[in-house]
Amino acid sequence: MSLSLSVPAASLLHGAIDTESEKGGWVRPVRFAPAQLRAIGSVRAWHPGYYRQLAACTTGVTLEFETDATRVSIECRLGEPPRGTRSVLADVERAPRAPQPPYDGVSADVDGRHLPLMLPNEESRIELYLEDPAAAPEHGLVRLPGMGEPHHVRVWLPCLTPCSVRSVSADGTYLDPVPARDQLLVLGDSIAQGYVSCDPGLSWTALLADHLGLDLVNQGIGGQVFQPGSLAGLAPLVRPAAVIVEFGENYRFEPCQASLVIRDIRTYLYEVAEAFPDVPTWVLTRPAHLEDAYPTHPRSCAGEVDAMIRMMAAAHPQMRVVEAASLLDSERLGELLADGCDHPGPAGQRMMAERLSFVMDATRESAEMRRARALDLAEKGGNAAFPLAECLRRGLGEVLLADEGAVILELTTGARLVMGPGRSRVRRALSCLGAGERVTMVCGGRSLAREVARATGGHARACHVVRWPGGAPDLDPSLDIRVLTSAYEGAIRESYSHAEYLAPGELEEALDAGKYLGAFSQGRLVGFVGEHAEGAMGALEVLEGHRREGWGTALVAAQVARTLELGQVPWGEVWPDNAASLALEKRMGFAIGPSSEFWVIA
Repeated sequence: MSLSLSVPAASLLHGAIDTESEKGGWVRPVRFAPAQLRAIGSVRAWHPGYYRQLAACTTGVTLEFETDATRVSIECRLGEPPRGTRSVLADVERAPRAPQPPYDGVSADVDGRHLPLMLPNEESRIELYLEDPAAAPEHGLVRLPGMGEPHHVRVWLPCLTPCSVRSVSADGTYLDPVPARDQLLVLGDSIAQGYVSCDPGLSWTALLADHLGLDLVNQGIGGQVFQPGSLAGLAPLVRPAAVIVEFGENYRFEPCQASLVIRDIRTYLYEVAEAFPDVPTWVLTRPAHLEDAYPTHPRSCAGEVDAMIRMMAAAHPQMRVVEAASLLDSERLGELLADGCDHPGPAGQRMMAERLSFVMDATRESAEMRRARALDLAEKGGNAAFPLAECLRRGLGEVLLADEGAVILELTTGARLVMGPGRSRVRRALSCLGAGERVTMVCGGRSLAREVARATGGHARACHVVRWPGGAPDLDPSLDIRVLTSAYEGAIRESYSHAEYLAPGELEEALDAGKYLGAFSQGRLVGFVGEHAEGAMGALEVLEGHRREGWGTALVAAQVARTLELGQVPWGEVWPDNAASLALEKRMGFAIGPSSEFWVIA
């Protein structure tokens, strides 16, 4: 059957900023605005020549159309792979568990069915047969033009080489372009560009865009870092519904100064926020890597980059930080990183897409909306969920997830509170969001605590929650109890029996906020009580020589009064084997919850 229908390929492009005309009617899709190309090729870029080559690649660009044809032919010719592409693929070929070539080409989705990787033939054509073999007509039957089933076709152009297209021919009666959708804009380095997905339609960025129902505009450039000025001219040419920023890995290969890098991160994220002020933006920390093939340069500041990213992204309300190292299983990096270094292979690409999809779905709403939903769920959880609900009422931390299956709140110290009737949902959340840096407090039963302990690699320990039941306590006005300032930091650290419980910066922050009270006898500090990051009263310590004089009761009563004045519910955490504290709180009138409902995982 003849391919009598033909349309210009340029009319079917998605994910390209523009096109550049070539001889003979060929066009090359362009991913970057002219001002961007000038910036990445300027002296301000780390490797301008390298960036210009890789910017010419067509990653994320597609041809998308609907047709009643059974056969389609696409005029497509590939350019020479850039030097940067060749060097990475050479590493892949040397890796012991590398995927087999080819590592790039053209692929297609037909009615949601993914076709294998293809390369143009000698006539610079890609031939597609659109009928699903599993649903083919009987042998010998041929559909006439106009009688075929309608098909939705998306053709993915290569990730790692330049590519030009000319026409798309078909044997049907129509071949119509699919209207452009809103976009997922990806700003990143070689990991974003698609090394080593082995299929442009199965890169993590392509899979993520498909999950979100968005067109993909992929501005990944191998070797790139946070480069101020490299977004120039982009904003008027795109309409993103979501933005991904993925840089940071390339700082480890070269000497770099932290003061200059943090300036660049600050400026670049400011430019992203200025260009897309109302667009939800997910900023990834450094992805997972292996040191074997290319160890981190001894004068690199890469170890500080994650903290810089978190700090600079926090300045912009529309930005959410993603712990990118959690997007791949750490114990499986040898098989997930195709080059044995830092580029995910096909299985790693799928895992990154699945986990980042989860994170984006969980955090797409504003922080305020997530908090409101989390508080509603926690309040429905009753007494067992009281610690989480009280944290939310006080405005503490950031809600990472809030749905019927799980609620996860992360505090500024890195500690987390978790509630979840669905253990599988909690397990999934912790694998995608990361296990966390410090302790995890679980509101729920033993089975949930064990699930969290397995996910975080910690040990579950039961803990009582004690809660003040109501009215103001009796205070002895003759006792000298004052709010402590930062001047007492050293004295507290020296005297506190469990200073190891304090996260870095936690004590300083609490003192600055007036959350520690001190007891004084004849002008000398004899005891203190404070408040932990989750709002629980704690750090109660009476110095030796002044115990059994009533200072413990007086300090707790004063802290209860202070908390009540703020309109908050006083509460605390007590280990079951801390008989002295339990006796004190029972004597004072605290309600003591069962230890089976609250757990600390560390």
